[in-house]
Amino acid sequence: MPTTYLDDCRQDQTCSITALHGKLDTKLQLVNLGFHRHSHIKVILRRGDSLILNIDGSRFAIDRKLAKQIEVQLLS
Repeated sequence: MPTTYLDDCRQDQTCSITALHGKLDTKLQLVNLGFHRHSHIKVILRRGDSLILNIDGSRFAIDRKLAKQIEVQLLS
């Protein structure tokens, strides 16, 4: 499966985190929220500059700028 960034994922698509990019404090904040390598993310909704995600049973809203820093592997 190809590696891409979370910003490129479509609605209802599932992917696995392969890497986090960006500043250290941003990466630490993501890890504290549960965004770990190999975690599965499902894109619930894409609307404007926001993505609603389901990760390990929790829902999060992030903006596209942050989604461009999360490298993922597409699963479905």
